[in-house]
Amino acid sequence: MKWRFRYMLSALPVALAVGGWRLSAWAYAYFNCTGTLKNLNPCHAGNIDLLPLLGFGLFWCQILTWVAAPASIWLLIETTARQIGSRKDIQS
Repeated sequence: MKWRFRYMLSALPVALAVGGWRLSAWAYAYFNCTGTLKNLNPCHAGNIDLLPLLGFGLFWCQILTWVAAPASIWLLIETTARQIGSRKDIQS
């Protein structure tokens, strides 16, 4: 597996959490949804009910960011350590 791909996989948890949060914030504004975080009014995009997606994105993704960021940092450090370790094996 290429190292660039491993680094991208390491950063994936925080990218998904922040991306879901930003996507739901954009959808909330773009589709003119109303209500507060605890009391969202029904919001539709065509035949698709956005309420569960907005609820997950606006609430849970913010909380998951606090878990995903340290996990991604740890994975990035671990990947860097393995890459450095593999270089030392080659040089020996």
